Amino acid sequence: MFNLDERYRGLPATREQILALHTSLNTPHVAIPGKQAGPSQAFVVGLRGGQGAAVFVYLYLSEAEDCAVYLSGRRNMTADEYRDDEGEALAFVESLGFMMDDANWRAQPAEQQDEMLKALPVFFKDPKLVPAVKARAEEKKNVTTTLGRFLAAF
Repeated sequence: MFNLDERYRGLPATREQILALHTSLNTPHVAIPGKQAGPSQAFVVGLRGGQGAAVFVYLYLSEAEDCAVYLSGRRNMTADEYRDDEGEALAFVESLGFMMDDANWRAQPAEQQDEMLKALPVFFKDPKLVPAVKARAEEKKNVTTTLGRFLAAF
């Protein structure tokens, strides 16, 4: 069973800590208690840390520039328990309407892994720091400035 854990805002990790990565192929409209409903991306991530392995479900709410992180709470898992948690996490996000794809993290070259770490929202401490979000905020600012100048010309 995966439960929402408000302490997490992202899952910054190194390449070596990531055991598995699954990403959503679609962006269904999701309503999460206490969050603005809207289109979301899902990530299922297996991470190895100081207290053992854990499986996380990260939902990125793009319009709200927010996230929700779910975890099972189990650590120091055996390989079988880890596979069970990974399967439960995938079933959980699929029940929300996501179609998931295995990113084959371990098979990716280091350069591609580094690109993913710099681009995917799941690996940022704050969802507002995701490059696409920052670019969109800058674009809005530029449009507002340009519109203001245009209207001032009249």
